[in-house]
Amino acid sequence: MKSGSLDAFSKYMLTGTIAWVIVDFITAFNPDIQRWIRHMPLIWVFYIGYPLLFAFLIYKRRWSDRRIASAMLVSAFIIEVVLSDNALLYTFPIILVMNPVAVAIYSVVTFIPKWLVEGEIRKRTKTTFILVAVWIVVSILNFITNITLSA
Repeated sequence: MKSGSLDAFSKYMLTGTIAWVIVDFITAFNPDIQRWIRHMPLIWVFYIGYPLLFAFLIYKRRWSDRRIASAMLVSAFIIEVVLSDNALLYTFPIILVMNPVAVAIYSVVTFIPKWLVEGEIRKRTKTTFILVAVWIVVSILNFITNITLSA
């Protein structure tokens, strides 16, 4: 490793944290920056803790993508249902739509940083496009909802 260059663990931490900040703000808080700030500094536990956990599982424990996906599902459940009480993920019939959407968004913050770090993003262009498209649609819908609620 060249002097001054980051290892894969550190690169994942950096890209994962950036992904969390961008995805979470744009998906959940946009355009209400004051509501986002009210969650500080506790929200940084997620922004740093989640990438730290997955960097450890991916680069220190060498977990397979299947095991990473399983850990992602458990983490998403804990964050969204247990800690955030996101009723969209456990209320029928909306769960039929929202659970796959949640998986896509958590895949954005879990796998896209991994693919970037490992140089696989071009190989996974179609999957990346689909995941990002889902995230963008959800972000637009949440933005419209947040604007409507604040009006």
